[in-house]
Amino acid sequence: MSNTLFIVGAVLTLLWYFLLRPRKGGKDAPPTVVSSPVVPIPIFGVMAEFFKSPNTMFKRCYRDVGPVFTIPMFFKRLTFLVGPEAQEIFFKASDDV
Repeated sequence: MSNTLFIVGAVLTLLWYFLLRPRKGGKDAPPTVVSSPVVPIPIFGVMAEFFKSPNTMFKRCYRDVGPVFTIPMFFKRLTFLVGPEAQEIFFKASDDV
């Protein structure tokens, strides 16, 4: 029983570490949204809010952190550029950037 709990705990920890944990970008990276008022569990709350009502989440994140923000979604990070000013930088950048 004790070994089984240890193995399950180790697997869950590794799963969180490699797939779910928020990763920090460089110094110029946009802010990462890791908390949600819908479900107060870090990371999982953001995913639950996104699946429940993405439009409401975008409005909340825009109000809280501004036009550029990142949300962790499983093993990927999704960065959103809200509004023409934020999108202009992306579309005018060269392919090398």
